[in-house]
Amino acid sequence: MRIALRAFNDNPGSPVLVFGNALGTRMSLWSAVAGRLTDDFQIYISDLPGHTLPADETLSEATAPFTIADLASGLVESLAAVGVDTFTYCGVSISGAIGLTLALNHAEALTGLIACATGDKLGTEQTWDDRIAEVRADGTRGLVDDTADRWFAAGFIGEDIAAGPLVLADLALIDDEAYIAAATAAKSYDLSDSLRNITVPTLFLAGAQDPGFSPEAMSSLADQVDGSRLVSVPDSAHLPMVEHPDLVVDHIHSFCSGL
Repeated sequence: MRIALRAFNDNPGSPVLVFGNALGTRMSLWSAVAGRLTDDFQIYISDLPGHTLPADETLSEATAPFTIADLASGLVESLAAVGVDTFTYCGVSISGAIGLTLALNHAEALTGLIACATGDKLGTEQTWDDRIAEVRADGTRGLVDDTADRWFAAGFIGEDIAAGPLVLADLALIDDEAYIAAATAAKSYDLSDSLRNITVPTLFLAGAQDPGFSPEAMSSLADQVDGSRLVSVPDSAHLPMVEHPDLVVDHIHSFCSGL
């Protein structure tokens, strides 16, 4: 399947860094981080099907059934179509799952992996069934209040910072069926007992206050991947790239400088 990509900058000859967004967010999720890295990398931002408008794919393509493995394969194919055969991947949540799948199924394409706020499974079948039912009943706009508590550390939304409300506004505008298609892929994702096979240099990045993928939970992932390491971003929850982009940039720089 095709994955929508955007070149964030024009820095030919530099190492390629590809970002992947979270379920219910758009390509702009990584803008604050990507904008700080343009001197050192050629950056591409990848999209979840049907999430960012205008999208290259039609909505019918975006809502057809797919798996996380399909997204990983589609990303490799879509990057190859623009001349990128090897890259470092940085994905959060569902896109962190795409990254782990890339490391298992397409290791030859990866120079490094930064897996943010993710796991070898993403929730339970029941939590996804409940979420999908909510979207069918009230649309993605009905998820905003509960999602704010999961995505951001306490007090962040109340600060005079536009980034958090903008991300939540994007969630409210995501096409319902596109969200459900990606949620269905997340529901079936399971890499239990597989991470020990990863040989790609890997950095796990956690938000210190992430209720779903805590530093403790992600530490168990790092223990399974030989040579990997875990870093935690303080005063942040599920989307540290929004809350503390400077700290995330520092971790990305430190990791990539060792590749």
